[in-house]
Amino acid sequence: MSLLCGGALCYGAAMPKFAQITDLHLRPPGVLTLGTVDADQFVTDAVSALVTRHGDVDAVLVTGDVADLGEEDAYSRAAMLLSRFSAPVFVMPGNHDRTAALRDAFSAFPGVADAPVPHKVCYARSVGGVSVIALDTSMDGIESLSHGGELGTEQLEWLDATLAQTDEPALIAMHHPPFATGIGFMDEIGLGDAAAFSAVLAKHNHVRRVVCGHVHRVIMDTVGGVPALAIPGVAHQVELGLVPGAPANMVMEPPAYGIHIFGEGRAISHVGYVDAFGAPAAFSDMAAVAEPAQ
Repeated sequence: MSLLCGGALCYGAAMPKFAQITDLHLRPPGVLTLGTVDADQFVTDAVSALVTRHGDVDAVLVTGDVADLGEEDAYSRAAMLLSRFSAPVFVMPGNHDRTAALRDAFSAFPGVADAPVPHKVCYARSVGGVSVIALDTSMDGIESLSHGGELGTEQLEWLDATLAQTDEPALIAMHHPPFATGIGFMDEIGLGDAAAFSAVLAKHNHVRRVVCGHVHRVIMDTVGGVPALAIPGVAHQVELGLVPGAPANMVMEPPAYGIHIFGEGRAISHVGYVDAFGAPAAFSDMAAVAEPAQ
C-alpha cells in the first residue's frame, strides 16, 4: 500500500475518505435558480467530476441547501442525480430546504428516515472506523425568508450522548458554520447556538473535523478545539465582501467540492474544483525546456 506520510501521520489507500458537496440550490427541472443559474447542470457536473476523479470515497456528504425553494420536484431531481454515487450519500437540510419534503424524497438514503430528534434530520453512522454525524441546523424558515440556523437543545443533547457512545474519530457535517465569517450579511443568518455547540465539542476529544456549507466560500476556524471548514457551493458563490456594510452579492467563481481523509486518528481536508483547468503538465517536462533567466 502506498502511503503519504507527514511526521507520524500516514495517509494511504486504506484510509477512510469522504467527499462533500454543498449548496446545490436546485429548482424543478427546466427552471433556473435565481433566474440565471443552471443549478441542474452545475450539480450534474459536480457529481460527474467526483465519480470520475474520486470514485473510491467511502461516503458522500451533502451539507444542505439541496433545493433553493424546497420544491418536491427539485428534491426528486436531486435524489436521482445523487444516486449516481456508489458510496453511501448522507444528506442533511439547510436554510433553503423544507425538512418534511427532503425527508420524504431521501427516505431511502442512509439515516434520513431516522428520527432521534423530532422535526430534525440528524443521524450517525460508522463508516470505515469513523463516526459520521449529520446535524440539522435548518429552521424551516423558507416561507418567512428566515435563513438563520439553530441546532436546538434537544439535538445538542443527542449529539453529546452520541459522541459519548463511541471513541471512533468523529466527522460532523452540518449546513450553517458554527463560527463567524466576517462576511456581514452571512453572519446575520448564521448559527444562533454556535456557542452551545462549541461547548459540546469541547467535552469530546475524538471529534476531528466539522464540515459545513452555507457561506459558499472556503472559510476555516476552530470550534471547541476542533478544526471547522466551510466549502464553496457547486454552483454560484458568495462575494468575499469583508468591508462593513458590504452588499449581499453572488459571484460565479468556480464550483468546488471537499475531500476529507482520515488516518491515524487525524484528518486532512482538501478543496477541489469541479471545472477542468486544462490537462495536467509535469513539472519535470516544463523544467527541461525552461530557459534560465538572463
